Amino acid sequence: MPSKLLLIIGVFAVLLVATALLIGYLISAPRYVGPVSDHFDGQVFRNLGDTQPKGFRELLGWLLNREQGQWASYHNEPPGPPPPDRVHDQSIRVTFINHSTVLIQTEGLNILTDPIYYERVSPFQFAGPRRNQPPGIRFDELPRIDILLLSHNHWDHLDIGTVQKICARDQPRVFCPLGVKTFLDQQGCRNVTQLDWRESAVYNDSVTVHCVPAQHFSGRGIFDRNATLWAGFVLDTKAAGRIYFAGDSGYGAFFKEIGRQFGPLRLALIPIGAYKPPSFMSPVHCSPAEAVQIHEDVRAERTVAIHFGTFPLADDGENEPVVDLSKALVARGIPAERFRALKNGESLVIN
Repeated sequence: MPSKLLLIIGVFAVLLVATALLIGYLISAPRYVGPVSDHFDGQVFRNLGDTQPKGFRELLGWLLNREQGQWASYHNEPPGPPPPDRVHDQSIRVTFINHSTVLIQTEGLNILTDPIYYERVSPFQFAGPRRNQPPGIRFDELPRIDILLLSHNHWDHLDIGTVQKICARDQPRVFCPLGVKTFLDQQGCRNVTQLDWRESAVYNDSVTVHCVPAQHFSGRGIFDRNATLWAGFVLDTKAAGRIYFAGDSGYGAFFKEIGRQFGPLRLALIPIGAYKPPSFMSPVHCSPAEAVQIHEDVRAERTVAIHFGTFPLADDGENEPVVDLSKALVARGIPAERFRALKNGESLVIN
């Protein structure tokens, strides 16, 4: 091969790597700066028990040998009916919108978790995992949001475009884990409260928000891996009881501690998808069988499944999480109505 051609190829390769690094830097989130703790070493956060997500070599091995389950072509299903403006009694109305986005309505409050209205969960809307069905509630038909819970900064949980629209429209109180506030501040979101695990904040006289551990990781680019915290939240309400949003998590012993401290829980939102292959996914995503164990560990009276059926993020097929959830419930002798996998736009009222 002529030396000139080799030079051109070399220059092109260097430019390609430099461009990738530049993009990875530009999309990385700001790093948290704060005191050292049992899960923060001054630079990065870590899970309890020091459970580590798989690294780049394992990621590459999985991507080169994927055996992804079946996902149907796009379901252009109509959205569910618009939810009511408010629910003023002690009942809890929960509407599954998609992925980990759930609308909780109780005591006159509207609470939204990890809102995702992106077409793709990726830095770019021309590449990356694409949704296979629309959100179950149109954005314009969402009622005014009072509390916004953000579990961590991954692209499939922190859709900053949607968060900006909600913040501009409704001025909600936003609760997030350590480090995420700086990114939200930069994006024009206000009224943000960041919490560490085991910290709490009062919303009003009847609602307190508790930040609890999860087992996961964080990062939006190349240079911010584990630079901000990931978490779940418990809403302690005076009249409607306690509501738990697990966020995104692998299984860990801390769930039993959450159950001892806050149980029994009136409602839990627990992830069931993106668990295959378990050799790669289990540190950061629980399987449906583990989700059932979490349901029991946290002492939930009723549970609604999240993190399934919208984006093909792992090797489990579109319907596998729900099928495996049903099997796990039967195996544990738990009635199906105790742990529901709702369709996009479907609501459940807990009286």
